[in-house]
Amino acid sequence: MELRFLGRAGAKVSPICLGNMNFGSAACDEALSRRIMERAVEAGINFFDTANVYQKQVSEEILGRWLAEGGPARRDPLVVATKVYGKVGPTENDRGLSRRHILKACEDSLRRLKTDRIDLYQCHHWDHAPIEETLRAMDDLVRAGKVVYWGTSNFKAWHLTEATLKAQASNAPVPVSEQCPYSIANRHVETELAPFCMKFGVRMLPWSPLNAGRLSGVYRKGKAIADTPRNKSEAFRKALEKNMDLLEGLARLADEMSRPLSHLAYAFLYRQPHVASVIVGPRTVEHLEEAIAALDLKISDDAAKKIDELVAPGSAPDYIGW
Repeated sequence: MELRFLGRAGAKVSPICLGNMNFGSAACDEALSRRIMERAVEAGINFFDTANVYQKQVSEEILGRWLAEGGPARRDPLVVATKVYGKVGPTENDRGLSRRHILKACEDSLRRLKTDRIDLYQCHHWDHAPIEETLRAMDDLVRAGKVVYWGTSNFKAWHLTEATLKAQASNAPVPVSEQCPYSIANRHVETELAPFCMKFGVRMLPWSPLNAGRLSGVYRKGKAIADTPRNKSEAFRKALEKNMDLLEGLARLADEMSRPLSHLAYAFLYRQPHVASVIVGPRTVEHLEEAIAALDLKISDDAAKKIDELVAPGSAPDYIGW
């Protein structure tokens, strides 16, 4: 699997990042999570992403036990990422991007992950804490060797601009990556965030590449919708009904390539120059296999033009807020 630079960082990551959000859930217990991780490594995926709030810390714990059991031979080849921001305790100080919370949350994540360093420590959301305080905390963690690189998640372009320029001015490490909602049907990040990334050497790590499952290919005109908890969601159904023509158009384009819509959705993101790695959050090994199978799909210039006609660059017809 061809590796790519993690933004301006010197480390390289696979074009697929294994998202661990579902690990420890009712749908993906520890045994299944382990099978998914083992298949990922077997396929050449070297980038794993979790967060200290996923499944109430259980996701980090599952990853940590699996890493520890494999020893350095398992841990060292991997780029392990986690996040800080969400509320993880009873008080108001048990959340956010204050220095107090970041330093404690980092120690807690290191303990759960059973490792001596976090390769990519990400600010999960923008916060009211002064960005200078957040930057200095990240700088201290990097200097202490507990964090190798830091990045952001769900930041807007101006958030990243302020963080980058103030980090440069204070000789602190700059963010190297940004996790953002991005898919073939939701291209809003191409307007401001993508140009910022190309200018400053930051790279995107798109999450929800199948747009909450709407790009999975199972939703087609005239096809019955399965009776699942997600499909019963009023917001999901409204978005589905509103954009069924768009999804149908993309599915027809995928049909012309003799590939499922999910492959087209992944391949669209793999080809973007501002993307380092696409976060895939599987609940089954088969979900992961879909993302792997899409790696060999090369979108021609003609197909890219057809995509732009269906979803204009920078537009977001199927976007439900950020």
